[in-house]
Amino acid sequence: MKKYLIIILATSLLPFVAFAQKPDSLAKSEAVKQQDTLRPPAKKQHGDEFKLLKSGFYIKIGPTFPVGNYSNTQYIYDETHYYKPSVYFPAKTGAAMDLGFIIYIGPKFANQHLRAGIDATFLTFWFNSISSDSLSSPKTQYWYFYGGQKFGPVISICPVDKLVIDLSYKINAFVAYLHHYMYGSMNDEWGYNATQSELSMTIRYWFTLISFQYNFGQVKYNDFDSNKPSHYVDNSTFRFMIGFKF
Repeated sequence: MKKYLIIILATSLLPFVAFAQKPDSLAKSEAVKQQDTLRPPAKKQHGDEFKLLKSGFYIKIGPTFPVGNYSNTQYIYDETHYYKPSVYFPAKTGAAMDLGFIIYIGPKFANQHLRAGIDATFLTFWFNSISSDSLSSPKTQYWYFYGGQKFGPVISICPVDKLVIDLSYKINAFVAYLHHYMYGSMNDEWGYNATQSELSMTIRYWFTLISFQYNFGQVKYNDFDSNKPSHYVDNSTFRFMIGFKF
């Protein structure tokens, strides 16, 4: 009988002994739950959301369309050859390519949605074809060629994640080459412009982009020789370009 009483008593006391051995664990669990309840939610890191507002290389290619006087025949007269003008035939659709780098300066602002910097196009090249029946000889085909660099300020806007809009104004310095009808015969001619202007809007989604550019100004043709007469020829264009920014 005494044996059975000892077994019953031990069985009854076992849960209390087990509970007494784990008071610290239960207290810690309750403390962790309270901390999780009181802890504020983690703030969203804008730096991770707007990763596209960072410096990087880009490449753009696309068609270039002549506008204004560039799309019409331009007759240039000078005192030396007044009765035999230089004839600059209408430009037709051509192509353009830009290789450059966006350099952001300083931090992001406007709640991480805006950033300013410099749009540096280290190499720009474009051409426009020409086709004219104005000569007595068979149909003449040749090209306007240009190559140079463009630099200017840029402001980038990131309204939502993965989407960026770049607005820029650049000064375009370039040299030009043309084989055309000059003083009654076909001749080579070189020119340049150090301050042509460009207004640009580029829309980027992730690493792909489309760009709209308006380049306006004139070419000064004189074969880089100040002793020769200078011909100022309009060469304004509108460009639609696609590409990538890395």
